[in-house]
Amino acid sequence: MPILQTELDAKLELRAIERLSEAYGYCPVKMPDLSAIDYFIADGDKLVAGIEIKTRKESPEQIKQYGKLILKWRKYQELKQISELTQLPTYVLFAFENAEGQLALLDIRHLTDPKPETPPVRRNYRGLACDEEPVIYFDWDNLLWVADRVKE
Repeated sequence: MPILQTELDAKLELRAIERLSEAYGYCPVKMPDLSAIDYFIADGDKLVAGIEIKTRKESPEQIKQYGKLILKWRKYQELKQISELTQLPTYVLFAFENAEGQLALLDIRHLTDPKPETPPVRRNYRGLACDEEPVIYFDWDNLLWVADRVKE
């Protein structure tokens, strides 16, 4: 399986988790490369949540023009299982404008009965199997916006 994450992707993820950590005062614990989740969050010596990071180049307003947000069905299933096995809330952190814009959290536990669908045609289609994986769509009102707590 090819590794699709670039060095820039890793830097943007780090920036996003740093901003979230500053806002909440928790300590991020990075998982090894190719793990099913990017980070766990610790409060002292206790893990309190799991975080998967998705950075987006565009602002929320630009993406809203396309409609709902998308998450791979496989990623949803992995995060749901991690949450169930650890009994921890598990979130997807969406970091807009290359991790310098608004931050929003999606609590995987709040998605009820999502249905996998065929992914939309991508403008940057790579011809890889992962480009064809089913996705789920969810409404923007499922997100917890944390930008008001994040230091600019």
